[in-house]
Amino acid sequence: MRQNITPTEALETVLGQIESLPVETVPHDAALGRTLARDIVSDIELPPFDNSAMDGYAVIAADAADASEESPATLRVLDTIAAGDLPQQAVTRGACARIMTGAPMPPGADAVVMREETREQEREVQILAAARPGQNIRRAGFDVARGETVLSAGSVVRAAEWGMLASLNQAQIEVARQPRVGIITTGEELVAVGAAMSDSQIRDSNSFTLEGLARATGALVTERRHVGDAHAPLQAVLHASVEGCDAIITSGGVSAGDYDPVRDVLQQIADVHFWKIAMKPGKPVMFATLRAMDNRVVPIFGLPGNPVSVMVTFEQFVRPALLKMQNRRATRRIEVQAVVDSTVRSPAGKVDYIRALVQPAGDGWIARVAGEQSSGRLSTMTRSNALLIVPAEAVLVEAGQRLTAQMTEWPEID
Repeated sequence: MRQNITPTEALETVLGQIESLPVETVPHDAALGRTLARDIVSDIELPPFDNSAMDGYAVIAADAADASEESPATLRVLDTIAAGDLPQQAVTRGACARIMTGAPMPPGADAVVMREETREQEREVQILAAARPGQNIRRAGFDVARGETVLSAGSVVRAAEWGMLASLNQAQIEVARQPRVGIITTGEELVAVGAAMSDSQIRDSNSFTLEGLARATGALVTERRHVGDAHAPLQAVLHASVEGCDAIITSGGVSAGDYDPVRDVLQQIADVHFWKIAMKPGKPVMFATLRAMDNRVVPIFGLPGNPVSVMVTFEQFVRPALLKMQNRRATRRIEVQAVVDSTVRSPAGKVDYIRALVQPAGDGWIARVAGEQSSGRLSTMTRSNALLIVPAEAVLVEAGQRLTAQMTEWPEID
């Protein structure tokens, strides 16, 4: 068991134990938020036909090449074509067709004049602006060509991708199976929300925080359990959970105290790959693997009990692992260089993760430290959208200097 390793070494160790989950096929309605397991190659063109980009009139451009408000071109209106209609007549010289956005272009027409540049009459229209061939026409295949790779394996189906899959008539989609995650909180002092509690107890917040973080990766939280500080119940829960989960996350019980059952039980029943990381907050992280009865190797993340430590260590190690399970192309947060607005002090020999609100400023970013950095102050996470990364060799960062900001969310601008 390795101890006091760097965060980089810890992440490499974690990802080295993670395997991609099997592929499954889901209906289009269930694909939102899932990770594509195969490239999506179009077998059609989008749009499938030349169509109008405007409400207006489909014309032969030569008929209105010199049109203006002072010298309009007058054309006969042969037809009205709505979206979803098929043109009934070809457009000939001296004639045009009224056309709506998205409607197919009629044969013969090679331009669309927007309605605002016309003066409509009963069976004629005056064109008040010069037309040129191709204007306001969306050509077949303009968006997607037949045979084009439109979406890549490992990408997430967001709203735009969901719509594109519908446009391509992808009724059944191959995606990575969602990781099944079990969450186990430990500690006699924790009490469920809504339950009676004594003056020496606190509410269990970590289970909700962890479930929210896990679900945000696309994982399914299939178990959420709480055990006290006794070894036997924890061992039984771990053995039971490993049979139905792809990953297990525990909270608390991994430090060096007398009541830290996760530390002891994992050393007894699992392969422990490391314990303790040279970082702040979140030093006492234990990472282990346990083999299930079906021979699957299930990773177990023993996270600290302090709420901020839970969130920081999840970001650094658990989130990348859950994304790798889904064969996600990108497994790390985007990082930017941000100017800190106040002096930051950091312990020597540890990578420090400072909670901060990072916002755009001019052509760069400014980071406002989110108050006192105690690992028990969950409220600071509610005021943050980034973690400033202070290198292990730095003990003092002056206001105005730059730090790498790991963006946990992107700021919204008023």
